[in-house]
Amino acid sequence: MKTALYIFIGIVLLLLETVISPHIFLDVLKPEVGIPIVLYVTFFLGTGPGLAAAVCIGLAEEALSGAPNGSLLFVTIVIYLIAALMRRKYYVDSKYTFAYFSSGAVLVQSGLFAALTFFAHGETRGILNIAFYMAPNAIVTGFVSILLFSFIDRLNTILMERS
Repeated sequence: MKTALYIFIGIVLLLLETVISPHIFLDVLKPEVGIPIVLYVTFFLGTGPGLAAAVCIGLAEEALSGAPNGSLLFVTIVIYLIAALMRRKYYVDSKYTFAYFSSGAVLVQSGLFAALTFFAHGETRGILNIAFYMAPNAIVTGFVSILLFSFIDRLNTILMERS
């Protein structure tokens, strides 16, 4: 139940990001909202629900973007695999630690996407654009993931009170 709810929240956030982002003039203020959902589900609910979240979020990102087919799904699943391996070694104890992981995951996602662009098309023009926005997007995503973590933590408290 929680997994489906978090996936639904992630898809709604992706839809909101798609609707709002054309109206934001500064491209550096556009966070990645799918990756924190995948990380949260993987770290707190387990690897099975994390895989479901990664596939659903990746497919939603594919449907909403103009990126090459399969690239965002592939990158999201790689981020999930990294999070699944890190899950047993690192403990997310606060929203700030979660923000660090989210920012790092966005940096890895951008690097993987740049590598895919280079190897698939052999072009370097898109790589410079990705590199320019990599750090600002990671920072903004870190701040947004703090809010997202607080919202999901509050939602968990409400759901636990009802049980």
